[in-house]
Amino acid sequence: MKTTPDSTVIEILRRLLAGERGHLPLHLAMLLERASCFDSGDEHYSHILPPEISDLRISTETANSIIVTLCAEVSRNPDEALIGAMSFTGAELATKTAVKVLTDPPRPLTMSEYHAALSLLVKFLPGELAEDSEFVSKADLEHLVQLTGNLQNIDETGPDRTERIGVRIHAGELFEGLTQFGIGTG
Repeated sequence: MKTTPDSTVIEILRRLLAGERGHLPLHLAMLLERASCFDSGDEHYSHILPPEISDLRISTETANSIIVTLCAEVSRNPDEALIGAMSFTGAELATKTAVKVLTDPPRPLTMSEYHAALSLLVKFLPGELAEDSEFVSKADLEHLVQLTGNLQNIDETGPDRTERIGVRIHAGELFEGLTQFGIGTG
């Protein structure tokens, strides 16, 4: 049986969902990015991806299916690696899933999970809101303003210091972006 680009990427997803980590989330994120409108066509893919997958191009349908699968899993279990795997696409569902995970998490989040979700939102939520002010509910946006206001002031000490620093930075950026839209200011 001949291996196709789509079947290769689906296998990467299967391995990621089975718990394999390392560079797998980054590789999947880059392959999904390449199938999105954010594909810059740059040579950076060949510099970062292993040679056996650096030229892969998957169909939009497969990319969308993988994003749906990742979002469903992240909604149940907001794993940092899974959030990272969907963080380059700019997919509306990925952005909405990150909002939901932060505003109504299925369990308490770790600092690395906060960091991954906030990083995704800093990149894509302001643009979505600029295009559609009702992209997510006003209640969720107000909750995000409150949450990011609190997270930008967390203590940076402890074993997860690096993640805490990232959370503070991204929370501050998202807080500022949301308040510029007038969210949470009145």
